[in-house]
Amino acid sequence: MTILLTGGGTGGHITPLLAVARELKQLDPSLNLIAVCEKNAKFVSLFDKEPAIDQVHQVRAGKFRRYSGMKLRHKITDIKTIGKNVRDSAYVLAGYRQAHKLIKDLKPDGVFIKGGYVGVPVGLAAARLKVPIITHDSDSTPGLANRIIARWATVHATGMPAEYYDYPKDKTVFIGIPVTSDFKIVNDKERTQYRDDLGLADCQSVITLIGGSQGAEQLNNDMVSIAGRLMHSDEHLGIIHVTGLAHERNIQQSYNNELLADERRRVVVRGFVTDMYRYSGAADVVITRAGANATSELAIQRLPIIVVPGRLASGHQDKNARILEEKGAAIVVAYGDSEGLYEAIQELLKNTDRRQDMAEQLHLLAKPHATKHLAELILKTFSGQGR
Repeated sequence: MTILLTGGGTGGHITPLLAVARELKQLDPSLNLIAVCEKNAKFVSLFDKEPAIDQVHQVRAGKFRRYSGMKLRHKITDIKTIGKNVRDSAYVLAGYRQAHKLIKDLKPDGVFIKGGYVGVPVGLAAARLKVPIITHDSDSTPGLANRIIARWATVHATGMPAEYYDYPKDKTVFIGIPVTSDFKIVNDKERTQYRDDLGLADCQSVITLIGGSQGAEQLNNDMVSIAGRLMHSDEHLGIIHVTGLAHERNIQQSYNNELLADERRRVVVRGFVTDMYRYSGAADVVITRAGANATSELAIQRLPIIVVPGRLASGHQDKNARILEEKGAAIVVAYGDSEGLYEAIQELLKNTDRRQDMAEQLHLLAKPHATKHLAELILKTFSGQGR
C-alpha cells in the first residue's frame, strides 16, 4: 500500500505527520510512505531525516493572506498584500499541476492531509483523481487548507470533540492529536537528567518558553523584559527559551544585554529543537502559545502551562485557550501583557498545589493513544474497509 502524507508551513504541522508515519510503519513495515511538502520550505529536512518516510517530494504552494480587524478601505488599498495573494495563487496552480502528475505517477491508495498551505494543491489533485482523502485538524477551528479540501474528504479526523467542528457528523472521527512516543509523563529522575543535559543542574526551578517553530516575537520580547525581575527574586531559577528560528540571535543578544553574568549562565536559548520533550520536561512551568499540537504534547507530559494565544486571523488560538481555561488546565495571559505573564509565572512557581492541580487537569485532556488510533483509521480507510 502506498500512502501520501502531506502538511507543512510550520513545525506544528510536520511533527504530528512524523509521529503518524512512525506508527504506520510499526503497524505495517511494508507500507510505502511518501511525504509531499512545500517546495523550499523551512522544515523539509525533518522529512528527509525521518527513517519512516520512504520518499520526499516537493510541490509549489501558496499562502492566502487574510485580514483581521482591518477596515475595508485598507483591505482594498493594501497593494502589497494583494500582490502577494495573486502571486501565491499562481503558486497554488503550479503546485496543483505538479501534485496531479505526482499522484498520477505514484498511484497512492490514499492521501493524508495534516493541514498547511501544501495541503491545498495536493488535496485538489487527489480529489480530481478520485484518490481517498483523510484530513486531520488539531485546533478547534479548522485551518483554511482543510476547509478548502473538506468537501472531498472521505474522513475528517479531529483533535477535539466533533461538536467543535462543522464537518458532517457521519464523516467526523474524534481521534485526538498525534504526538511522538518521546512525550510521556516526566518523573523526577528524568527532569533532573534533562536539566543536567542543558547545563541547569544547579537550578531548583525552571521555566520553559516555547515560541513555536516560527517564533512569536511579542511573546519572546515579553519574556526577556521580565527575565531580570524573575531571576532577581530567585537566584536558583533557570530559563529555557525556544524562540523560533528567526529570533534566536536577537533574543540571545537581548538576554546578554539585560542580565548579569551569573544570570546569563542560567538561561538556555534555542531557535528550533527536534527533541522538544527534553526542553519541556526540564521545566516546572511551561509557557506556550495556544496551538493544539503544543498543548497536547504538554498534556501527555502532565505539565502546568501558561498559554498566551497568538493574534491570528482565524482566532483558533483564543478558542483553544478558552477551552483549556474552562477546564482549569491552564492560566491564560493576554497577548502582549508582560505584567500578567510575570504574575502568572510567580503564582505558579510559589504554589506547588496549584501547579499539580493544573497539570492533572491538563493531563485528563490528553489522548495518549491518538497516534495509534489515527494510523489504524488511515490503514482501514485506505484499504477500502471504511471506518
